[in-house]
Amino acid sequence: MYRGVRARLAPWLLAGFGLAFTGVAVVWHLGIETQRIGQIGGPVLALGLDGLLPLVLVYGSYRLVSSSTPGEQIWTVFVWSVVGSLAVGMVIGLSVFIRMVEGRTIAEPVFVTLLAMETGAVTGLVAGTLAVRARQDARRATRTSNTLSFVNDLLRHDIANGLVVIDGRGTIIRRNADSETVQTAADAIREQVTELDSLVDNAGAVVETLGTDPTFEPTDIVGIAEAVIQRIEQTHPIAIEFQASGSAMARTNEAARPVLRNLIENAIEHGTPAAELSAEGTATDGAPLQGESQRAEPAQPTGAGHDHPSVFVAIRETDDVVEIHVVDDGPGIPDDRRDTIFDPRAGDTHGGGLHLVETLVTSFGGDIYLADSASKSDTALPDGDRNGAHFVVELPRA
Repeated sequence: MYRGVRARLAPWLLAGFGLAFTGVAVVWHLGIETQRIGQIGGPVLALGLDGLLPLVLVYGSYRLVSSSTPGEQIWTVFVWSVVGSLAVGMVIGLSVFIRMVEGRTIAEPVFVTLLAMETGAVTGLVAGTLAVRARQDARRATRTSNTLSFVNDLLRHDIANGLVVIDGRGTIIRRNADSETVQTAADAIREQVTELDSLVDNAGAVVETLGTDPTFEPTDIVGIAEAVIQRIEQTHPIAIEFQASGSAMARTNEAARPVLRNLIENAIEHGTPAAELSAEGTATDGAPLQGESQRAEPAQPTGAGHDHPSVFVAIRETDDVVEIHVVDDGPGIPDDRRDTIFDPRAGDTHGGGLHLVETLVTSFGGDIYLADSASKSDTALPDGDRNGAHFVVELPRA
């Protein structure tokens, strides 16, 4: 009951607090002060300052009510205003008292103290409003996060169940197929089911990584890279050269898979002009154009005159980080886009995937950047003809 009463009274208390200051200023300047000094000009000017300033509290109360701010939160703003006024007023009042004890003459102590208290009240109004807004945003963000997490879990569960059914039917079709065409189609269905199932798992890892309390543990980046490259080579006519020695443990999670996948697929998509890919029998998105009874085989490296896009991937360890290098054979990134290459752009998949990669890498506590031309010589690239984009990811070493 008490909370309900104060919530209803809060806007009136805040506005009344400001009007009280204005009333005190009017009484002091136009009543007491004019009689003491025998003139009205100075007191009126002073009233224009400390009589109008507290009206900010009245306007603030109106704005809070008009923006549908709950009464309890307006009460919080009111408390901030009172505390701010008392705090500043006590400091100024104490300093005036000390000077008076010392025998010094203080000009206009009431005016100075009143103006200080009003300033503290307005400061409290602003600070309280910002605190309330921040609390509202935090609660809204928490609700949104919980809702998205629930929807994500629900969709992943339903999609996973659907994929199990599709995979089972594909297996039945494969076992009972009488023609090579049907068998090939069934194999393609099962491969896509496996791919989608992997994407569903990766989506869960991405949500966890971008959540409020992600969990990271030692993860073998080399093993993840090998699995990602193997999957990509099964569906793209691409020559991927991979260099790594042993394992490389970094503090990440399964979201490292979409990081590598997006970087490599970005290199495939933008490493070689789409016209060249189409001429070689591939779709503009990098996926092979397959006939009914023939599936594309992974392309082999062909040196400087390769017909398919070529990508170089290397993983190296330093004392503090695990480095991932992804280099393509395309024209590179124009100078005017290097500073914004990781920015999200609506309708542009080139920037969208890289923005996701940067977001995940940053969540890991790592860094991603475009290497300049001079640094390429330091990575011991095997082919001198790879002068395309060179992305470097640094992940904290486990």
